Parts: sequence; C-alpha cells; structure tokens
Amino acid sequence: MESHLQSEMKPHLDLACVKIEEMSDKLNDTEVKLRGTQEKLETRIFIWKIGNFREILRKAIAKKIVSKESPPFYTDRTESYGYKLKVKMYPYGTGSGMDTHLSVFIVVMKGEYDSILPWPFKKKVKVTLIDQQEDPFERENVTRSLNPANHSKRLDRPTTEQNVGSGFSRFLSHEDLYSRRYIVDDTLFLQVEVCPLYN
Repeated sequence: MESHLQSEMKPHLDLACVKIEEMSDKLNDTEVKLRGTQEKLETRIFIWKIGNFREILRKAIAKKIVSKESPPFYTDRTESYGYKLKVKMYPYGTGSGMDTHLSVFIVVMKGEYDSILPWPFKKKVKVTLIDQQEDPFERENVTRSLNPANHSKRLDRPTTEQNVGSGFSRFLSHEDLYSRRYIVDDTLFLQVEVCPLYN
C-alpha cells in the first residue's frame, strides 16, 4: 500500500491540478458572463426623436433660437433613480466658426437623488445619431463617446439648476448630415447610452 501511494502520488497530483485548472477556467467564464449581465443592467439608453428639423435649423440660422433641448431623463433603467441628464443640440453649431456642424452636448442637471450619488458623474456616455436606412446592415450610425475624465468640472454635482454641457462642438458636419438618411420625414434620432466607465 505504501509503495502504491509513493509511486502513484505524482499522477494523482497531476490529475488534481488538471481538475483545479478546469474549475478555475469555469469560474473565469462565469465571472465574464456575470460582468456582461451587470453591464447590461447598468446601461441606460435614451432615444430623443427630433421632428421638424428643417424649421429648427432655419430658426437657428436666423438666430431666432440657439439650441434645442431633450426632455430630462434619469440614468437608472427604472427612470426613477440616478443622475438627471438632458441632451442639448445646437443645430447650427455653437458659434465661433462652428456653424458648419451639428453640435451635441450632455447636461448634468440638479436631480432628486443627488445627495446619495457619488460625485463627480463618472459614467461613460455614448451619443449616436441613428442612420435611418431601412436595411439595418447598411446603416452608418455616427457615435461619439464622452470621457468623464476630460470634463470633470462640468460633471460635478450641480449647484444651480444645471451645469454647463459636456460634449461635441463638431459632432457632425451639415454636409455629412445630409449625405445619408440621418434625416427622414424631417426627423432625426439621437441615442444616448449611459454605461459604466469600464464598458
């Protein structure tokens, strides 16, 4: 018996090591799946439908309006908790040579839950102009990502009704805006996706 234990110790240990490695791989796979599920649960998507765009642009060119704002929304999926945000679009740019572009900004607003949220706002924000091609495979959406590290002061807890917006002065040129089906039936769609910074 003792001789058997001595001679078979290495094969038994090797077998145990293989089993441990298999369990470790399964655990890693489970962690990856769990993290993916968590990211989906923490991701908030808001779609802003902007109708009558030609008239909005005409008024902006005539300086009758400067910007157009979305309804406010909360970053939590249930829409009853989280950071309060809105989208601010400048159809004729933000001035100083930007009148050739559509400008888009995310604005952090004073919300009901600010006192229990961590500040500054540190989530990643993706803004997408949706290409309305009928075939989804032919769509060429335009997406820009907002890195919170570059806009820290603007993402602090608001002390007034809202902060200055963070975003993209040159989101898309007017030339490119009309080059595809970004505007259909005088309507465009801006999608805002709020997700964890590690996504």
